Amino acid sequence: MLMPAMRAATFALVVSLAAGWPAAARAQDSPVDRGARARSLSGGWGDAWRFGIPGWGKTRSDAEFVAFHPAMGWFVLDRAEVFGEATLFLYYRPTADVTAGLAGIGGRYHFRDRGRVLPFVSGGAGFVWTSLDVPEIDRIFNGQVFYGAGVRLRRERNPGWLIEVRNHHISNAGTKGENLGLNAFVLLVGVEWLLQSRRGR
Repeated sequence: MLMPAMRAATFALVVSLAAGWPAAARAQDSPVDRGARARSLSGGWGDAWRFGIPGWGKTRSDAEFVAFHPAMGWFVLDRAEVFGEATLFLYYRPTADVTAGLAGIGGRYHFRDRGRVLPFVSGGAGFVWTSLDVPEIDRIFNGQVFYGAGVRLRRERNPGWLIEVRNHHISNAGTKGENLGLNAFVLLVGVEWLLQSRRGR
């Protein structure tokens, strides 16, 4: 399982990126205005943990994986993005297994609408198929829910960067078995491209 010190260090990194670098937050056209679109590819690492909600304390298995999330986003309001993304987890512990699916709807809200460091909170839901055989999962097809926080790191030209930490939850919504649910701490780093000019002011 993920060591507490590593979780604390990751959290501190995201907080420092979100709150720091004031010199980089110079006024500029915003990438988070209504009408902007984004495409991204994120990858990272995940580790099962007991501290996610829903299912607090129920995850006991030691599962680790690498994660991949291609995504498309649309800014429907200033600072508010709706996105869809694919989910691919390649497990190497406890055995070599796969989870794949679609987060049909997700969203991000940004706390700042100007600058090169743009902190956000995120959340989403969808469906997955998994070959992972652990006590927390009673079906092959399950729902997924995630929430987290991170930062967009922008510059004048594409591409930009995404750094995000998430809790990722897999369960079957009580349709079979004990349905303990599997929670995982996930650290993601992604590259993104804005595909439409931002709205003029």
